[in-house]
Amino acid sequence: MPTSLARTRFGSRVLIAAPSLIVGVIIGSLVAGPGLLTRHEAAAEPGGPPSLTDGADGNAPRLSSGAMWHPWSPGPGELGSNPMAFTADHLIGDRTAKKVFVTFMRNEDTPTAELRNTSAVADDNGRVFKPYNGPSTTFGMTATTRLHDGSILSATFVPLPLSGEHRIGFGMAASTDLGTSWTSWTAPLIENKWKLNWYRVHRDLMELPDGTLLLGGYGNGTIDGVTKEYSLIFQSTDGGKTFTQRSAVNAGSSFSTNEMGFTRTGDGRLIAMMRGTEPNPRPPAMPITQSFSDDDGRTWGPVKRYLPPPGMPDNGVMPQPMLQPNGQLLMTYGRPDNNVVVSRDGTGKTWDDGSVIYSRYPGEGALRRWMGSSGNMDIAQLNASTSLAFGDTCHAIWLCREYGHDNKVWTKIVDAKGPGVGKIDLTTKVADDIVGLSGTVVAPDERFPEQRLKAMVDGSSEYRAAARLKNSSPVTIKLDRNYNLNRVGLMMDQGRRNSAVVQVSTDNKSWSKPVVETGARTDWAMQYSDIDPSAARYVRITPGSEAPLTAITEIELYADDTMTFENDAVTSTPRDVRDTRYAYVADEGAIPGYDHSRARMVLVDADQSARAEATFVQKAPAGDQHAAFGFEGYGYGTGAIWEVLGKDANGEVKVAYRLLFSGDSPNGAMKLRYWDGDAWQDAGSVGPFIPNKVWMGVTIDSDADGATVRLNGEKLATVTHRLNDVSTFTGLRAQTGMDPVDVGNMEHSYDDVVIAPR
Repeated sequence: MPTSLARTRFGSRVLIAAPSLIVGVIIGSLVAGPGLLTRHEAAAEPGGPPSLTDGADGNAPRLSSGAMWHPWSPGPGELGSNPMAFTADHLIGDRTAKKVFVTFMRNEDTPTAELRNTSAVADDNGRVFKPYNGPSTTFGMTATTRLHDGSILSATFVPLPLSGEHRIGFGMAASTDLGTSWTSWTAPLIENKWKLNWYRVHRDLMELPDGTLLLGGYGNGTIDGVTKEYSLIFQSTDGGKTFTQRSAVNAGSSFSTNEMGFTRTGDGRLIAMMRGTEPNPRPPAMPITQSFSDDDGRTWGPVKRYLPPPGMPDNGVMPQPMLQPNGQLLMTYGRPDNNVVVSRDGTGKTWDDGSVIYSRYPGEGALRRWMGSSGNMDIAQLNASTSLAFGDTCHAIWLCREYGHDNKVWTKIVDAKGPGVGKIDLTTKVADDIVGLSGTVVAPDERFPEQRLKAMVDGSSEYRAAARLKNSSPVTIKLDRNYNLNRVGLMMDQGRRNSAVVQVSTDNKSWSKPVVETGARTDWAMQYSDIDPSAARYVRITPGSEAPLTAITEIELYADDTMTFENDAVTSTPRDVRDTRYAYVADEGAIPGYDHSRARMVLVDADQSARAEATFVQKAPAGDQHAAFGFEGYGYGTGAIWEVLGKDANGEVKVAYRLLFSGDSPNGAMKLRYWDGDAWQDAGSVGPFIPNKVWMGVTIDSDADGATVRLNGEKLATVTHRLNDVSTFTGLRAQTGMDPVDVGNMEHSYDDVVIAPR
């Protein structure tokens, strides 16, 4: 975006021919955890099956990127770049979903081009975008927010000249029907502090708890005798009808800065991330800088260089921070490439991990490496631990004509997951009425129907996506069964001092001592408490003594002994699973969820030279073992192999029992066989035959005397033939197919996996 009126929107008039284009997509690498029960093979031969790999440690956070699709993908010759996105909660039936808006520039990026924007909208969490008529084709939704009254307010990039008392104003638009219709006006800028040469709006709009609006921007001029570019905060106390100047973030520092993104941090401060003014337009060289405010943007602390995670660039354009509901702070920026980084504790004091999520440039060298994709990105909240990043395939002027005006706007899943593999899918279970919520909330309001009791499990941290309690009413969660809970995430009322006490019970009569006591605090995202494993069928949240409990914005519960895959990134190798091949986390698709949950682990086998497989580890090896899981055998093939593992007297991992489970459609049954060392032998069967896409509950209880398998609670067989003597049991290995050569196009799904002593 321009640093002077004589430049293009992003500070350059350079157009360089390129005979070829380098295209690459880089996804965050999977980090191997400790090698428990590992039997890693040598590096895969070229063309052969991949080696076995471990999932990451389940107690370690993960940053990764997933699926990518295009809100806008025209034929050659149509310009489109620099997407700006915004999400808002709404109801589809009785389900909370994100309505996703994206606006992108359609004009060539030159100062003389007539402004032209196109918008797209997707009602259901960004899945399918359709053309959308925003406020106008000249209005880019540069800074947009959902206000506490439920309306949407937006400001566009280029201010408008005014005559009379005020010389300039901001183009504003508001919608009271979630973007169906808009009212537009020009809000005068009252230059109460300085008169700069020019201004731009960039990039965020925020409502404070007292109703004050903060709007980001930048400009060029003189402050305190120093002429340079400044990153600015404007304010409005009349709902955006007029604005005044609140602060200049980089005033008094040695840095000249322009494009700025700002957001709330997990500890309640504001963080501003700023692009540096370039002495020469190409290549970018000035570092991104950051600063913090402890008083809602009235004053700012020292401006310091952004210190990126190892391997990530410290410079770039369009820095855009965003606080996820799970308390992790993300930032996107680009040029070079399209990048995402994370501050795990949500404070922005350190940036801990990063990934290049899209890379497209015409060639190496001082200039060509920074061309191609414009690097102008945005990021928007999707749910508690997943966001949508937005970018483009090519800037609307640099090196586009040379390869057929191949312009697209893309969005890509970004997951920043916290510790824990036992997250209970409260969202789905409450929607399906198998988990109950009770408590007294304020009367519903048609302006924001998402504010309701169910909002406390909808995955959103928006102000109105909360269970707003009447008279600090206690809330009780009735779970679908007993769980052994070991972790609780809780966000109370956004931006208000609250306190809460969490207790658990197995009968809704006798309650534990508090497992969580928050004390008085002000939440902007969830805060997590690791607790001693506690048996719970009921969870109760009551006000603490230090402050009221006016709302529960979000709560998460984690089970100590269950792998649910709900807190793992879709398409990744699930954490805490060992020795995997073709093992992935999946959610939507041809297979319904198991036991009212969204995510599952799937073994995908289309390889006739090797089985898909994964090993589930018993964390506390013992003289016996209870394995329980949901199983679905789409494609069945030649069945599923389950190997009960243990350690022998020498401490070596051995297979104690090897079982083959398969469908027997001609006889209307499900069949179990066991391996005797030479051949498969029949163990037993039970009807009826269970078809594809139908889940079943499986348990395998093992000790030195045998392994007993039950299907949906009914005994299938007890296998007493032991392949190896083991002193302790250490886990279960799941594989696809009796014979790898016979396997093709098979998917076996697993969910809610428990591996524990009996």
